[in-house]
Amino acid sequence: MHSLLRLFDRMSTNFRTFVRLVVCWWYYINPFFFSKRTWVLQHAHYFPATVAGREQRSPDEKEQFQHYEVIQEDGDGCRPDVAVILTQDVEGYGKAGEVITVSSEILHNELLPLKLAVYPTKFNRRLYNITDEQMSKRGQKKLSFELRTSKELHSMVVIVNMSLDNEWTLEKWHLRVSMRLQGFMVPDDCIVLPLHPIVGPNLDLEAKLFRFYVVVNKHIVVPMLGRIQQVSNKMAKKLIMPGLDPHVAGEEELKVCEIVPEQIYNSENELSLTDEEIFKFMQRRIEN
Repeated sequence: MHSLLRLFDRMSTNFRTFVRLVVCWWYYINPFFFSKRTWVLQHAHYFPATVAGREQRSPDEKEQFQHYEVIQEDGDGCRPDVAVILTQDVEGYGKAGEVITVSSEILHNELLPLKLAVYPTKFNRRLYNITDEQMSKRGQKKLSFELRTSKELHSMVVIVNMSLDNEWTLEKWHLRVSMRLQGFMVPDDCIVLPLHPIVGPNLDLEAKLFRFYVVVNKHIVVPMLGRIQQVSNKMAKKLIMPGLDPHVAGEEELKVCEIVPEQIYNSENELSLTDEEIFKFMQRRIEN
């Protein structure tokens, strides 16, 4: 290994760059070559018993002795949840210094790479002043999925296709179908419509944004943006909005539509409010 490093040092700069490019290319086409994986194997055909005092027969003696079956490999089964100490405030998990229990996948993919948590070793427990009582009362944090879903919903613009030929009034099922087309399954009872009905067809509503809300797990209220797009079966009535990306809502467009940016509301208790009460509550948060 040292001889290879010395040889690499003696290479010209251009050749070093070439070697690096080759290594990166090989890693790109075959990442498993560099990844650490573990397999547990067993012989498909067991060796015949070795008589005492004699040497064991070589696996190369017969081809059937070289056949193996995979018993277990990385990724099989579920890894247990892990207790960790948070080093920083992490939204949805807890505050710095808290002891929580998270899944192994979340720990290794989200918390450890960003140094947001450490293992509760004796040294770390002394460093962060973690008592035995805190260790025994650690909380199980399973909010990651619903918070991630809430953030994805909050960042999207729901395209609502309505008729340009027939009269309509915006209902919950219109939004449910529109969100399903964009990859989210949201039941009607989780959708909060605007207080004032949206009625069409109306050319003034074309491509206009409107505010509605989605309630996740009865305690997270997500402010949503919808955009009306009116479509017709008649080619003469096709509406074209040049230069408009319907999936993006900028600050200037929000001002034109008189929509104030809102943040996700996360309630510690279950919300037992009507749709009208939820909408008015979120509007009061803006005023305050």
